[in-house]
Amino acid sequence: MKDILIDISGKIGKSYIDAIKEIREICNSLAIPFFIVGASARDFILEHFYDVKSPRRTTDIDLGVKVKSWKQFDGLINAALKSDKFKKQEEKQRLMYKDDIFIDIVPFGKISDKDLRISWPPEHEIVMSVMGFDDVYRHSTTIRLSSNPPLEVKIPTLPGLAILKLLSWKDNYPERKKDARDLLFIMINYEHAGIFDRLYETEVQLLKNEDFDIRAASIKLLGKDMRNISYAGTFDSISKILIEETDGESRFNLVTHMINYYDDFDKILNLLIKLKEGFLNQG
Repeated sequence: MKDILIDISGKIGKSYIDAIKEIREICNSLAIPFFIVGASARDFILEHFYDVKSPRRTTDIDLGVKVKSWKQFDGLINAALKSDKFKKQEEKQRLMYKDDIFIDIVPFGKISDKDLRISWPPEHEIVMSVMGFDDVYRHSTTIRLSSNPPLEVKIPTLPGLAILKLLSWKDNYPERKKDARDLLFIMINYEHAGIFDRLYETEVQLLKNEDFDIRAASIKLLGKDMRNISYAGTFDSISKILIEETDGESRFNLVTHMINYYDDFDKILNLLIKLKEGFLNQG
């Protein structure tokens, strides 16, 4: 899906279009690269492009902004506030657009430390990982949200979004059950996301290895596609999570957080094993 234009113009509400357009103009004026992440990106791809209905609605817009320092990040926030269209919220990363849409902004890039973590000044009490953001941004794709006026922005591919969901779940365990469920939603619907020709052409051996079980093969392909955009640190982190969450000694925390959405422990565990096998190139 990398570099492929996804056109969902006419399917997004005007308030969302206006908010994203304002953010894009501010980021462009400051030469700050950004992309839309989170549930918005999930819905843009699966629901609005592939007609796969999302399990939960979102009223927020999540952004990843690539910045070098907190000074540059503060410059972005201040520019948004000066426009009088955004209001600061109690949460340090959150703005509100026209009393209507919450916008959560996560900085990544050189602003992070050697362990790819950021701590919010001035107290530095809030610490979060931005592992995977650089990898996923590097392999992001373009989406057209509006044709008139034209509005195109970057979003993760589905494998990139799966990477961010898995890492966010682990970094914030046990608070982020919704990340586990979003990951499962991506897994079980990857077969509907334009990969059919790949399974019967370039990836036919993978399909044969799964006895032509489309879902199992598609999840292994998702794991493979995640691996192909994961660099050293991200690869090691995801490998560790998937092994820990599927081996015989596991407490199966990830399966437990997924089960309310897809109520079958053994089936979920088997799907995660397929994701792991694809990611680690097993079988």
